[in-house]
Amino acid sequence: MSPLEKAILGQYYFPLQDYLGFDEKLAMLFQSLPLRLSRSSPQPEISFFLYSKACERLLIPLLLHLAESGILEKNDIKLNLVVLPGIHQLQLVPQTLEKLSSLGITPQANYLSLIRACLSPQNKGVVFCLDHRELYEFHRCGVDTADQLRQFGVKTLSIQHGGTRKDSVKGLASTVSDLIMVWGKRVERELVQDYGVDPQRIRVVGNPLHDVLNTLDPEAALTTLQKCYPQVQPQLPHKKIVVLAACLHTEYQGYGDEAQLYRQYIQHIYESLDFSKVLLLIKMHPNDQRNPNLYQQAAQEFADLDSVVVIEPEVTELSVYALLSIADLLLTRSSTVAEEALMMGKQVVAFDLFEDGPSKGYKHLEEYGVYQTVYADPKPALKTEIERMLLDRDSDHSTTIDLAAEFTYALDGQSTQRAVDEIVQRLSVR
Repeated sequence: MSPLEKAILGQYYFPLQDYLGFDEKLAMLFQSLPLRLSRSSPQPEISFFLYSKACERLLIPLLLHLAESGILEKNDIKLNLVVLPGIHQLQLVPQTLEKLSSLGITPQANYLSLIRACLSPQNKGVVFCLDHRELYEFHRCGVDTADQLRQFGVKTLSIQHGGTRKDSVKGLASTVSDLIMVWGKRVERELVQDYGVDPQRIRVVGNPLHDVLNTLDPEAALTTLQKCYPQVQPQLPHKKIVVLAACLHTEYQGYGDEAQLYRQYIQHIYESLDFSKVLLLIKMHPNDQRNPNLYQQAAQEFADLDSVVVIEPEVTELSVYALLSIADLLLTRSSTVAEEALMMGKQVVAFDLFEDGPSKGYKHLEEYGVYQTVYADPKPALKTEIERMLLDRDSDHSTTIDLAAEFTYALDGQSTQRAVDEIVQRLSVR
């Protein structure tokens, strides 16, 4: 069908066409022609383009806030949600689908709204996450789409994903969109000073996901934990809580068998914990391997099963933020959760198998709060550092650096609003 599709769609043929299902392709062909023959609509439109879990995580809060705020009605703005599951097998979570349905929003399985934007670009904007040219293979759909929209004069905006990790900032510097919304001052500083990004393209808005941090209720989190996992109840009074949020085993690609290396990683952690004194809560990444579950598999052999709780992504009532609110210590390797823990005044151990492993991208966090990088060799190092942090009651966790400003603008609950304001304002800029 490709020659027919290109002939019918002409200059409005996007590479996204290759990722549509047969039904969506037919719909595009039947609906695009009358759309192009009709008069272009002067009504302002904002389209959110989602093609991965990262896009869902960062963009859905902005879209929902827009839909609930009254801004759209006040300014007569049409809202579109483009969700293309064929690119990275994106499936919106049920809670999001229910919320969208209650607001009368239907996810679009094609990109007709993007063509409509090209037909009338002066009052149309498209919001992205992950349109980084530096990491083109994974982000090619975002990059190619943003490139094509900009050729027609459509306004494009992108929001940061990933924290202050070196390769994340490098990727962000290659963002294609006209405007880049970033979380905090450190990333803004590095984009301008280290990568030469025009400061006029950058807006510091904060991370929308951090709006909940100053409203967390540790007691409620403990209650939920005991409700979901009753076996922890007798352990809580006399044990320290360690949270493990270590991102993906695939970060060891290039070092050998990444799954086997991650088994070694988990085993080393289990063997470094005194389970008579520690309760370990493991927050799985949404893309972590499930079958077999490496955390459960290793626990069978190397841990006290009652003292290890593996929290799967579907347990949404126990977010990583809720777990951090009750944690005495965070174990991680290369994740933005380390920055979030520091902002919440928590101690962090970044454990890695290798000195040149993924944790090297976050070594700079040793400048802030209580953050220490530990490697597998020598083997006792992790056990020693964990015990030191958990038992050293006299250590001062305070810092004179404004961590919120560095990482997420401010913990004022207004990051989502700031981002939404930037999106709406772009429509009024000719």
